[in-house]
Amino acid sequence: MNGIEQGMSSPAGEDQKRRGGGMASAGGSALAARVVAQIAQLTIFVFAARTLAPADFGTFALVAAVSAFLFVIGAAGWREFILAWGGSERAVNQAITYSVLSGYLLTLIGVACAAVAALIYHSPVISHLIVTLSATLLLAPVTNTLGAILVGRGEVAALSLVTIVAELVGLAAGVAGLMAGWGIVALGVSKLAMQFVSLVGVWIFARWPIKIVLQGGYQRQILAISRSILETRIIGFFSANASTFIVGWFLGVASVGYYRAAERVISAISEMLFEPLRLVIWMVFRQAADRADSPGGVRDNLARESNLIFPLLILCAAPVFIGTSIVADDLVGVLLGAQWLPAAPVVSILALGGLMMTPSIVNEPLLTINGKVNILPKVSLFNAVVMVAIFLTFTQFGLMAAAFARLGASAAVMASSFWVQVRHADAPWWGVIKNTSPVYTGVVALIIVVSFASYWLTGQEFTMLQRLGAEVAVGVVAYLAVIFLVRPSFLRTTFWL
Repeated sequence: MNGIEQGMSSPAGEDQKRRGGGMASAGGSALAARVVAQIAQLTIFVFAARTLAPADFGTFALVAAVSAFLFVIGAAGWREFILAWGGSERAVNQAITYSVLSGYLLTLIGVACAAVAALIYHSPVISHLIVTLSATLLLAPVTNTLGAILVGRGEVAALSLVTIVAELVGLAAGVAGLMAGWGIVALGVSKLAMQFVSLVGVWIFARWPIKIVLQGGYQRQILAISRSILETRIIGFFSANASTFIVGWFLGVASVGYYRAAERVISAISEMLFEPLRLVIWMVFRQAADRADSPGGVRDNLARESNLIFPLLILCAAPVFIGTSIVADDLVGVLLGAQWLPAAPVVSILALGGLMMTPSIVNEPLLTINGKVNILPKVSLFNAVVMVAIFLTFTQFGLMAAAFARLGASAAVMASSFWVQVRHADAPWWGVIKNTSPVYTGVVALIIVVSFASYWLTGQEFTMLQRLGAEVAVGVVAYLAVIFLVRPSFLRTTFWL
């Protein structure tokens, strides 16, 4: 009997069962929110594609990218400080104050950029879009910090409900604006409406009065965490976008289109899988730290919780990404259409890279709550340098070489994540990898069954959507059935049922 299963038979195991129920609820609600968000964003994308010209999309993409970068700066780690903090409420109020001021400052910068754009381009549409997206920067940082209060309390279901309502309101606003002829400004209005509803919603559920506290006595602690998180996010932002520019430099615009399409498919899958898991990890680790009575106790508690969290990561990520790799042709055909099928081999390779990225989602919560947040920028910088070096070396040989370059970069991220988590947080990865052996057997069964089903269904009179649905269904059944046959207790202990 492994350590996970032993814990279930002890009195502490009863507490784990109760927390497991909370985890299941939190993970399920967060997953529902991510699914709704992806569907809403895809719907408005399809509607806009039928309404706007490609040049309009290019303009919106450029302005939205700048807005996303400014949000990275505005968020600045205030949320992560609140999640990691276990002391005075005055420190939380001070962090919220900084988030409010960040929003105001970035909004002023955005309005100034809109004025400059009006002088240069003489296009009111571009200026209106910049102003609209700048308004979202006023709301987003404080929304982020208030959301951290809900996660810290374990009220992920409330946060997920807010996300679902906000996404649907944003979708309605965007579609209404496009039908009214607002063009790309309608997409900005969609984001603004979504952000406004998010702020109101999290404020209502958090029940936290926003007090302006500039000198609360916690400036050094707040800025120490926020600076490290901000550095990490900026490095990650440029790292995530560098591959696109390198592909364009070596291979041209058409290859960029296929690569970006493949990347978008994998990022949608990753977001739906990782965001719920990331929220659960923050919640569980934060509660584990609160139960400790000393800094050493925090580290021990987090290592203990990792024994329960890490198998869940492997159990969920392995079938999703490996299954995606196998059914990439049908998935691309259903989502993007037959004209995008050349991107399918790239999707297949990037999916394996997504699996290798799984351990990295633990870096931020584990190291931040362990008091090792200063290590995050160094790890991100190492990963970014390795990724750029690999891409510059191999992308010149073609699109598939670029896909394999991403796979190599993902392997480097996985290795660095293992190393830093084991060294600085006593993460029990080696024991977890050994104890999750039923997953590997299930993966083998999934590969065999789905590959056979794909081969057989291709010769039948099924639509691409029907074929994809059948492949997913038989893959899930084969995966779970084999795991249950190999070790019946594994699923129960991993999900804490």
